[in-house]
Amino acid sequence: MTSPADFRRKFLQSEADQTAEFQKGLDAHRAKAEQLRADAEARLEQIATRSELTPEARRTMAARVYKPTREQLNGMLDEHANMVNQHKQALARKAFGSDNSADPGTMMARRQARQLARTIDDPREASEQIRDAQFNGDKDLARAIAGAAYERGWHDVVDEWNRDGSNNAYMRHVVEMQQLPDTNDPQWRFSVAASFVPPECGPDLMGLREGEISNAAAGEWGGDAA
Repeated sequence: MTSPADFRRKFLQSEADQTAEFQKGLDAHRAKAEQLRADAEARLEQIATRSELTPEARRTMAARVYKPTREQLNGMLDEHANMVNQHKQALARKAFGSDNSADPGTMMARRQARQLARTIDDPREASEQIRDAQFNGDKDLARAIAGAAYERGWHDVVDEWNRDGSNNAYMRHVVEMQQLPDTNDPQWRFSVAASFVPPECGPDLMGLREGEISNAAAGEWGGDAA
Protein backbone atom coordinates (compact mmCIF):
# COMPACT_ATOMS: atom_id res chain seq x y z
CA MET A 1 0.00 0.00 0.00
CA THR A 2 1.16 3.54 -0.66
CA SER A 3 3.07 4.63 2.45
CA PRO A 4 1.87 7.40 4.77
CA ALA A 5 5.03 9.34 3.87
CA ASP A 6 4.08 9.24 0.19
CA PHE A 7 0.62 10.52 0.95
CA ARG A 8 1.99 13.28 3.16
CA ARG A 9 4.22 14.48 0.35
CA LYS A 10 1.30 14.34 -2.05
CA PHE A 11 -0.95 16.42 0.15
CA LEU A 12 1.84 18.74 1.34
CA GLN A 13 0.91 17.94 4.92
CA SER A 14 3.17 16.73 7.68
CA GLU A 15 2.25 14.05 10.15
CA ALA A 16 2.09 16.73 12.83
CA ASP A 17 -0.37 18.76 10.74
CA GLN A 18 -2.68 15.79 10.34
CA THR A 19 -2.78 14.77 13.98
CA ALA A 20 -2.08 18.04 15.78
CA GLU A 21 -5.47 18.65 17.35
CA PHE A 22 -5.97 15.10 18.48
CA GLN A 23 -2.41 14.94 19.81
CA LYS A 24 -3.09 18.05 21.88
CA GLY A 25 -5.93 16.20 23.54
CA LEU A 26 -3.73 13.20 24.31
CA ASP A 27 -0.98 15.44 25.67
CA ALA A 28 -3.45 17.28 27.89
CA HIS A 29 -4.76 13.98 29.21
CA ARG A 30 -1.25 12.82 30.11
CA ALA A 31 -0.45 16.18 31.68
CA LYS A 32 -3.58 15.89 33.83
CA ALA A 33 -2.43 12.47 35.04
CA GLU A 34 1.04 13.73 35.84
CA GLN A 35 -0.37 16.66 37.80
CA LEU A 36 -2.73 14.35 39.69
CA ARG A 37 0.19 12.13 40.69
CA ALA A 38 2.35 15.10 41.69
CA ASP A 39 -0.41 16.57 43.85
CA ALA A 40 -0.95 13.22 45.57
CA GLU A 41 2.73 12.78 46.27
CA ALA A 42 2.91 16.27 47.78
CA ARG A 43 -0.03 15.48 50.06
CA LEU A 44 1.50 12.14 51.07
CA GLU A 45 4.77 13.85 51.89
CA GLN A 46 2.96 16.41 53.99
CA ILE A 47 1.08 13.71 55.89
CA ALA A 48 4.33 11.89 56.64
CA THR A 49 5.69 15.01 58.41
CA ARG A 50 2.74 15.36 60.80
CA SER A 51 4.37 14.15 63.98
CA GLU A 52 1.35 15.09 66.07
CA LEU A 53 -0.59 12.20 64.52
CA THR A 54 -0.31 8.57 65.51
CA PRO A 55 1.22 6.20 62.93
CA GLU A 56 -2.22 4.66 62.46
CA ALA A 57 -3.79 8.03 61.76
CA ARG A 58 -1.09 8.95 59.24
CA ARG A 59 -1.54 5.56 57.59
CA THR A 60 -5.28 6.14 57.25
CA MET A 61 -4.83 9.63 55.86
CA ALA A 62 -2.16 8.45 53.41
CA ALA A 63 -4.28 5.54 52.23
CA ARG A 64 -7.21 7.88 51.61
CA VAL A 65 -5.00 9.89 49.29
CA TYR A 66 -3.07 7.07 47.64
CA LYS A 67 -5.85 4.55 46.94
CA PRO A 68 -8.30 6.82 45.03
CA THR A 69 -5.44 8.47 43.16
CA ARG A 70 -4.09 5.12 42.02
CA GLU A 71 -7.57 4.02 40.94
CA GLN A 72 -8.14 7.25 39.06
CA LEU A 73 -4.81 6.95 37.25
CA ASN A 74 -5.59 3.35 36.28
CA GLY A 75 -8.90 4.54 34.88
CA MET A 76 -7.20 7.34 32.99
CA LEU A 77 -4.92 4.82 31.28
CA ASP A 78 -8.01 3.02 29.94
CA GLU A 79 -9.50 6.39 28.96
CA HIS A 80 -6.31 7.18 27.04
CA ALA A 81 -6.65 4.02 24.97
CA ASN A 82 -10.35 4.73 24.45
CA MET A 83 -9.51 8.21 23.15
CA VAL A 84 -7.30 6.65 20.48
CA ASN A 85 -9.89 4.04 19.53
CA GLN A 86 -12.71 6.56 19.34
CA HIS A 87 -10.60 8.83 17.15
CA LYS A 88 -9.90 5.89 14.85
CA GLN A 89 -13.62 5.19 14.58
CA ALA A 90 -14.32 8.83 13.78
CA LEU A 91 -11.66 8.79 11.06
CA ALA A 92 -13.04 5.54 9.64
CA ARG A 93 -16.49 7.12 9.37
CA LYS A 94 -15.00 10.14 7.58
CA ALA A 95 -13.09 7.90 5.19
CA PHE A 96 -15.63 5.20 4.44
CA GLY A 97 -18.90 6.08 6.15
CA SER A 98 -21.74 8.30 5.08
CA ASP A 99 -23.64 11.10 6.73
CA ASN A 100 -27.31 10.97 7.62
CA SER A 101 -28.32 13.98 5.55
CA ALA A 102 -29.11 12.02 2.38
CA ASP A 103 -32.63 11.20 1.29
CA PRO A 104 -34.11 7.86 2.41
CA GLY A 105 -33.57 6.24 -0.98
CA THR A 106 -29.89 7.13 -1.00
CA MET A 107 -29.46 5.93 2.57
CA MET A 108 -31.07 2.61 1.66
CA ALA A 109 -28.76 2.24 -1.34
CA ARG A 110 -25.74 2.91 0.84
CA ARG A 111 -26.82 0.32 3.38
CA GLN A 112 -27.25 -2.22 0.60
CA ALA A 113 -23.81 -1.31 -0.72
CA ARG A 114 -22.25 -1.96 2.68
CA GLN A 115 -24.05 -5.28 2.94
CA LEU A 116 -22.78 -6.32 -0.48
CA ALA A 117 -19.26 -5.22 0.36
CA ARG A 118 -19.20 -7.47 3.41
CA THR A 119 -19.95 -10.53 1.27
CA ILE A 120 -16.78 -10.18 -0.83
CA ASP A 121 -14.17 -12.56 0.54
CA ASP A 122 -11.36 -12.21 -2.00
CA PRO A 123 -9.22 -9.09 -2.52
CA ARG A 124 -8.96 -9.60 -6.27
CA GLU A 125 -12.72 -9.75 -6.56
CA ALA A 126 -12.96 -6.66 -4.39
CA SER A 127 -10.65 -4.74 -6.74
CA GLU A 128 -12.69 -5.86 -9.73
CA GLN A 129 -15.92 -4.82 -8.03
CA ILE A 130 -14.45 -1.39 -7.27
CA ARG A 131 -13.43 -0.91 -10.91
CA ASP A 132 -16.87 -1.97 -12.11
CA ALA A 133 -18.61 0.29 -9.60
CA GLN A 134 -16.49 3.27 -10.56
CA PHE A 135 -17.02 2.61 -14.26
CA ASN A 136 -20.77 2.59 -13.63
CA GLY A 137 -20.58 5.73 -11.54
CA ASP A 138 -21.59 3.94 -8.32
CA LYS A 139 -19.35 5.84 -5.91
CA ASP A 140 -21.19 4.59 -2.84
CA LEU A 141 -20.58 0.94 -3.70
CA ALA A 142 -16.92 1.56 -4.51
CA ARG A 143 -16.45 3.38 -1.21
CA ALA A 144 -18.24 0.65 0.75
CA ILE A 145 -15.99 -2.02 -0.78
CA ALA A 146 -12.91 0.06 0.02
CA GLY A 147 -14.07 0.38 3.62
CA ALA A 148 -14.60 -3.36 3.98
CA ALA A 149 -11.20 -3.94 2.39
CA TYR A 150 -9.50 -1.61 4.84
CA GLU A 151 -11.05 -3.45 7.79
CA ARG A 152 -9.66 -6.71 6.41
CA GLY A 153 -6.21 -5.33 5.76
CA TRP A 154 -6.50 -5.44 1.95
CA HIS A 155 -4.50 -2.28 1.44
CA ASP A 156 -3.93 -2.86 -2.28
CA VAL A 157 -7.68 -2.80 -2.74
CA VAL A 158 -7.88 0.57 -0.98
CA ASP A 159 -5.15 1.85 -3.31
CA GLU A 160 -7.20 0.61 -6.26
CA TRP A 161 -10.15 2.66 -5.02
CA ASN A 162 -8.00 5.79 -5.13
CA ARG A 163 -5.83 4.92 -8.13
CA ASP A 164 -6.84 8.13 -9.96
CA GLY A 165 -6.63 10.37 -6.88
CA SER A 166 -10.34 11.09 -6.91
CA ASN A 167 -10.66 10.00 -3.28
CA ASN A 168 -7.70 11.93 -1.90
CA ALA A 169 -9.93 13.77 0.57
CA TYR A 170 -11.04 10.47 2.10
CA MET A 171 -7.57 8.96 2.00
CA ARG A 172 -6.25 11.69 4.27
CA HIS A 173 -8.30 10.14 7.05
CA VAL A 174 -6.90 6.71 6.17
CA VAL A 175 -3.36 8.08 6.44
CA GLU A 176 -4.10 9.48 9.88
CA MET A 177 -5.55 6.15 11.00
CA GLN A 178 -2.32 4.47 9.93
CA GLN A 179 -0.34 6.87 12.09
CA LEU A 180 -2.28 6.03 15.24
CA PRO A 181 -1.04 3.25 17.53
CA ASP A 182 -2.56 -0.17 18.02
CA THR A 183 -3.97 0.06 21.54
CA ASN A 184 -3.95 -3.75 21.80
CA ASP A 185 -0.18 -3.79 21.38
CA PRO A 186 1.34 -4.64 24.80
CA GLN A 187 4.46 -2.65 24.00
CA TRP A 188 2.43 0.48 23.28
CA ARG A 189 0.38 0.09 26.45
CA PHE A 190 3.53 -0.48 28.49
CA SER A 191 5.15 2.68 27.14
CA VAL A 192 2.02 4.77 27.66
CA ALA A 193 1.49 3.38 31.17
CA ALA A 194 4.57 5.29 32.31
CA SER A 195 2.45 8.45 32.23
CA PHE A 196 -0.20 6.91 34.48
CA VAL A 197 1.85 5.19 37.18
CA PRO A 198 0.54 5.51 40.76
CA PRO A 199 2.13 8.01 43.10
CA GLU A 200 4.93 7.00 45.43
CA CYS A 201 3.08 5.58 48.41
CA GLY A 202 5.29 7.29 51.01
CA PRO A 203 6.70 5.92 54.25
CA ASP A 204 3.33 5.45 55.96
CA LEU A 205 2.19 2.86 53.39
CA MET A 206 5.55 1.33 52.58
CA GLY A 207 5.39 -2.47 52.47
CA LEU A 208 1.62 -2.71 52.85
CA ARG A 209 -0.35 -5.12 50.71
CA GLU A 210 -3.37 -4.14 48.64
CA GLY A 211 -5.87 -5.31 51.22
CA GLU A 212 -4.04 -3.54 54.03
CA ILE A 213 -4.11 -0.25 52.12
CA SER A 214 -7.84 -0.70 51.52
CA ASN A 215 -8.39 -1.38 55.22
CA ALA A 216 -6.36 1.69 56.10
CA ALA A 217 -8.40 3.82 53.70
CA ALA A 218 -11.56 2.53 55.36
CA GLY A 219 -10.21 3.67 58.72
CA GLU A 220 -9.95 0.17 60.16
CA TRP A 221 -6.59 0.79 61.84
CA GLY A 222 -8.26 2.51 64.74
CA GLY A 223 -6.33 5.78 64.46
CA ASP A 224 -7.68 9.29 64.51
CA ALA A 225 -7.29 10.74 61.02
CA ALA A 226 -8.80 14.09 61.90
